[in-house]
Amino acid sequence: MRVYAALAGWAFSSRHAAAFTLTLGLFVVASPAHAEPGAPPRPEPEAPTSVAPYTLEGFDVLANAGWGAAPATGGDLELAPYGASFGGDVGYTLSMGLRLGAHFDYSRGHAVTQSTDPRIGRDHELTADASTVHGGFSMGWDVPLSVLLLRYTLRLGVSSMSWDFGGNTRRPVEFETLSNPVVGLHVAPGMAVLWPYRGFEAGIGFDYLAQSNYAIPSGFIGSVLIGVRP
Repeated sequence: MRVYAALAGWAFSSRHAAAFTLTLGLFVVASPAHAEPGAPPRPEPEAPTSVAPYTLEGFDVLANAGWGAAPATGGDLELAPYGASFGGDVGYTLSMGLRLGAHFDYSRGHAVTQSTDPRIGRDHELTADASTVHGGFSMGWDVPLSVLLLRYTLRLGVSSMSWDFGGNTRRPVEFETLSNPVVGLHVAPGMAVLWPYRGFEAGIGFDYLAQSNYAIPSGFIGSVLIGVRP
């Protein structure tokens, strides 16, 4: 009986020891799992922010060189007051895209030899040479297009056309009462595509000069543009 009781007590103690060991092992294993939720979350990496290649707001100065043509004529007289053209434009653009500035351009024009039909007398050949200077206020709107910039413009100003008929003392009828140079107002809608890069910009532009004075032909001018953005 004593042996049986001893064996039973030993078995009971063994079961308690095994249960205690199992419980301790489960506690050790489970402790990290319960500790992880309480650990501070790892900060997620921030997504890289896109940096625009240029900003709209600020000053810019543009120089232009191009060629112009006049599809219309000064009455019955054919004039070419545009031709090779050079000029400049300076302005300030607001953050919303509105641009205010001023422009000045000079067109050398070229001579055109033609036959005239005067009201009195015989027909005779006439060489008409003309050039223009125009300048004034410009207003525009800049629209970003990825790395490019689309600019719509409207220019308001004054045009002055100088003319010369060579050694011919007989003026055409249209110019009999006109002074030299001829002055008039112009409205010039236009558009340009620019590529701003750091402190520089380059592109192409196109303008149509609508003249208010009938003696100055309206015309188109296409230009190559290059400038700086301080």
